Amino acid sequence: MTSPVRLDLADRLIVLRRLDRFRKWRSLDDQRFCRCCHKFISGRQIEVIEGTKDEDFHLACPTTDCSSSMEDWVYPGEIVQPPDRWRRVVRVVDKDGERFIVCVKSQAYSRRRLSQQVVFGSRSAA
Repeated sequence: MTSPVRLDLADRLIVLRRLDRFRKWRSLDDQRFCRCCHKFISGRQIEVIEGTKDEDFHLACPTTDCSSSMEDWVYPGEIVQPPDRWRRVVRVVDKDGERFIVCVKSQAYSRRRLSQQVVFGSRSAA
């Protein structure tokens, strides 16, 4: 793997804003939660790697042996809802780690009666 490029702070923020098409960067102190290594990272920590012929730079998680990409870096507190016909799993990521809330529709579900059974499960970040 190529070693990280050293950029001054203004250039680093410009590169983050240009390359991260999934989320906005207001400053280098903005934090993201890496879904692969379960760590919080800031714009200052993200590694800017010199790219190949097709790209100038790419971004890498600073955690050793983490192979995540920008798609895996979510805002702290961001809720991710995977599509599912029979149940909805809501993933909540905050400073305490991540939690999953599972909402299972009952068999008696109707438009008049919006009863749902809620089951809480958690998996905290290491």
